[in-house]
Amino acid sequence: MKTMLKKLDRLAASSVMADALALALDHRLFHHLQQPQTAAQLAAILGWHPDPTAPLLELLWSGGWLDREDEHYVVNPATQGLLCPQGERYLGDAWRFRLRSLRASGQQLAALVSQPRPGFSAQLAQDAAWAEAASTQIAQEQRALTAETACTIAATLPHFTRPATLLDMGGGPGLVSAALGQRYPQLHGVVQDLPLTAAVAQKNLTAAGLDGRFSARSELTENERFDIIWCSSFLHFVADPLETLHQLHARLRPGGVLIAAHAEIGSQPEQAREVLPFFLPLMLRGKHVFHHGEMTQLLEGAGFSGIRCQEYPFPMAPLMVHVAFQGSAP
Repeated sequence: MKTMLKKLDRLAASSVMADALALALDHRLFHHLQQPQTAAQLAAILGWHPDPTAPLLELLWSGGWLDREDEHYVVNPATQGLLCPQGERYLGDAWRFRLRSLRASGQQLAALVSQPRPGFSAQLAQDAAWAEAASTQIAQEQRALTAETACTIAATLPHFTRPATLLDMGGGPGLVSAALGQRYPQLHGVVQDLPLTAAVAQKNLTAAGLDGRFSARSELTENERFDIIWCSSFLHFVADPLETLHQLHARLRPGGVLIAAHAEIGSQPEQAREVLPFFLPLMLRGKHVFHHGEMTQLLEGAGFSGIRCQEYPFPMAPLMVHVAFQGSAP
C-alpha cells in the first residue's frame, strides 16, 4: 500500500518538475547559469523576484539539473550539453515539443476512449509541418542520440566496411545518413521522405560535405536497389507493415541488410511502461505499435532471414532494433 501511494504521489509531482524545466528553458535559465549565480543575481538578470526564484532553483537542483555550492547555482555538464542552446546535443526545443504533444494527447483521452478506434489512415502531417519538425525537434533528437546509436549498430555489420549503398527510409532531416556517411567514406546513399522534408535533409547532407555521395529525394525509381536499408519508426505509419516489409525486401540486393528500429511493447510491466505513455496516442488513432515478438514474425513473413534483435536507447523511448537479411546472413 505504501509503495503504491508513493508511486501515485511521485506521478503527480513529476508534473511540477516538468513545468519548472519548461519554464527554465523558456527563459534560457541554464544559459545564464553557466557561471555560478545566487537566486538574487539570476532574478536580476531575468527580471524575476528573488524570493520565488530561490525555491525554483532548489527544485531544479533536486532534480539533478543544477549543481549548488553554498547559495550559488550553476548548470552541470550533462545539463549544459543537452539544454543549453549552444550544447553539442541540445534538444530543449524537442523536449518542449514532446511535453506539449503528450499533454495535448492526455487531454484528449476522454474523447478518444468514448468512440471506436479509427481504422488506419495513411495521412501524415502536411509536408510543411513535417519539414518544420524535421528542422527542429527531429533534428535535435537525431543529433543528440539517434545518429550515434545508428553508428553503434553499423559497427556490428560488415556491410558498412565495404563499398555499399544505403536507403534511409523516412529519414527526416537526414542526420543519421550524414553521420554514417562521415563515418564510412565508402558509403553512398539516399534519404527518402516527403518533398519539403527531403529538401531539409539535402541541406544537412550538403553541410556535412556529402554532396556526390548522398542525396535526398521524395521518390525512388522502380529499379533502385540497395545494400543497406535504415528504417526508424517508419512502419508505425504505413497502412500494411507486412506489405511494406515485402517492398523493402525487394529493394535490397541479395545479401543486403535491413535495420528496422521501432517501438515494441514489452511483455513485462516495466518494459511496457517505457513505451506506452509515448505511443498510446498513436495506437488510439489507428497507427501500428508492435507488441513483443510481432516484428520478428512480420520480418519472417516478408522473407527475411538471420533476424536478430536488441534494444537500444533512442529519443523518447527505447526502440527494439531488428537486423534482418535478404538471403543468408553473413
